[in-house]
Amino acid sequence: MSYAPDAMSQEHEKWMRLAIAEAELARGNTGDNPWVGCVIVNPRGEFLGRGHTLSPGEDHAEIAAARDAHSRGRGVVGATLYSTLEPCSFHGRTPACSTSIAERGIARVVIGMRDPHPRVDGAGMLILRDAGVEVIEGVCESEVRCQLGLWVLAQHPHEALRRAQALPGQELVSRLAEVYGVDRGRMEVFLAKHRTSDERRISHIDGTLPNNRLQPSAADAILRRRG
Repeated sequence: MSYAPDAMSQEHEKWMRLAIAEAELARGNTGDNPWVGCVIVNPRGEFLGRGHTLSPGEDHAEIAAARDAHSRGRGVVGATLYSTLEPCSFHGRTPACSTSIAERGIARVVIGMRDPHPRVDGAGMLILRDAGVEVIEGVCESEVRCQLGLWVLAQHPHEALRRAQALPGQELVSRLAEVYGVDRGRMEVFLAKHRTSDERRISHIDGTLPNNRLQPSAADAILRRRG
C-alpha cells in the first residue's frame, strides 16, 4: 500500500521521524550497508523499542529494534514496525530481515523508501505481504532519500540515473542534488563519472548505461552486497 495521508498520517510521520533520527546514530559505521533506523510501537501506539544498523555482519535496524523491545520486556506480536528503508529480502551476511519480521509476529510494517538494491526493490515488501503483514510505503520518503543520498549514489547509482531521465537538462544537477541531499559539485562529479563525455542525456536499461556501462566488477559487487 502506497502512503496516502489520512487520519493516521501524523502518527506515522511522528514515528518515522524518530526512526530517521535513530538512523543517524549509524551513519559512518555500517560499511557498504545503508544507515537505517527502526522504531516499534504496540497497537495502542506506545513505544516498544528502537534500533539502527550495526556493523557489517551484525544486526540490521529492524532486528536491533526487536531485540531492544525484548530487552525491555516488551513483546512485538501485533506491533507496528517503522523502518526508514524496506527490509532486506535475501540472506547476505545476515538473514533476510523481512522473513525475520514476519516470524516475530509483527502486524504492520511502515517503510520510508524502497531499497534500490537490485535483489530487494519491492521483494522485501512482497515477503511481508505474503506472510499476512500489512505494508505501507512512502512515509517521509523524501526525507529518507535525502538522508541516504550518499549511500544511494555510491552503492546504487542506477536509482539516481533512472530518476534523471525525467528531469529537464537545465534542472538536472540542482534537482538531483536536492533529492539526494548533496551539493551541486558532488552531483556534477557523480554525473560525469557515469556518463561519457559526449552523452548529454542519460538513459537506463536494466541497470546499465549504454556506451558507459558500470565496470563489471562494480556491478557484480552491487549484487553481492548487504548484510
